[in-house]
Amino acid sequence: MGQAVPFLQRVKVKNYRSIASCDVSFRPLLILLGANAAGKSNFLDALRFVVDALETTPTDAVMKRGGLDEVSRRVQSDPEGFGISLEFVIQSGGEPLSVMYGFAISRDPAGHRSLLVLVEQCTVRGTQPQSTFEEVGFLMTHGFFDQLGDGGIEPDRLYLPLAATRGIFSEVYRSLRSMLFYHLDVGLMRQVQPRLAGTALDDSGGRLGSVLGTLARQYPVFKKRIDDYMRAIVPGAVGIGERVLDTYSTVELRTRHGDQELAFGPEAMSEGTLRAAGLLAALFQPAVLGGDVSLIGIEEPETSLHPAAAGALFDALSEASERVQLVVTTQSADLLDRDDFDPASVRVVTMTDGLTTISEIDEVSRRIIDDGHATLGELMRSGQLRSKETE
Repeated sequence: MGQAVPFLQRVKVKNYRSIASCDVSFRPLLILLGANAAGKSNFLDALRFVVDALETTPTDAVMKRGGLDEVSRRVQSDPEGFGISLEFVIQSGGEPLSVMYGFAISRDPAGHRSLLVLVEQCTVRGTQPQSTFEEVGFLMTHGFFDQLGDGGIEPDRLYLPLAATRGIFSEVYRSLRSMLFYHLDVGLMRQVQPRLAGTALDDSGGRLGSVLGTLARQYPVFKKRIDDYMRAIVPGAVGIGERVLDTYSTVELRTRHGDQELAFGPEAMSEGTLRAAGLLAALFQPAVLGGDVSLIGIEEPETSLHPAAAGALFDALSEASERVQLVVTTQSADLLDRDDFDPASVRVVTMTDGLTTISEIDEVSRRIIDDGHATLGELMRSGQLRSKETE
């Protein structure tokens, strides 16, 4: 299968948590590489903030994160607020269209509201010279839609959910809301849950059994791929699947000991085994295979896995990125210890004096890797990996 066109092309973030400013270009598989607490999760959370603000309101999304003081980084030269801008590609009638969408949010100086949407902008245009698509867009300032004459909206709300009731903006809205982000909760994954015919895994790994069951019924070839990866990651494993308990569902690991096959419920599985199952289910879930997911963000997929499993884990990420764009945070040298890995897919995340920077690998490190003198993982272990920010 050919490589899918990446959804996100470029993201700019300003004054969000530890990120004063960043401008990140994207790949089908983007690796955010950095030490613990460098700010990798803050960048992923900025993307997730867009989804949350569109699904509910900016106020709800901010309060979910502890309030504006927790979200907005205070910089003396700027007002107390933050901005997020995304450039991405959507499909309409078989034609790729380029979209720019972004907003800036600030504290309300009058104190009437907890925040204000200072500006919100969206532009959709054709990407091909022969495109017949007529460029459309909107610009909102302080809650007033000043192009189509639709009147005002509340100054703490976003206009895109309303614009999504017509034309191409519905696809823009749907695509942004189709970004999924995972931080697996092993405790939740051990729980027995109501059996649902769902196609999407919960962001904490909930409904794992139901998702595996749906895969087995609707996409048996990809369910077999998950079993193949489980065998490579977990010694002695035969496969992972759904265990049905009346109207409830959980997960079941099958293992082989000699000629005997045994089955274990989630309470008997290690944390690493459950995390591997949740990760694979996220990558190959029915919603992804059906084209209903635009991007998946995953934090530290290597957590609790044996280093020997890193190769199989990376293979799973690479295969999945042929169908859906992936953004992965990691601090694992083992995961990137490969000769065939393109260093252009890595962004180095560092923190200095409380500020997060995100940049590409520097040219010297790139040449060392391209010439085959060392892998990315080996540069990490030796402390020789540098970013363009530190050149």
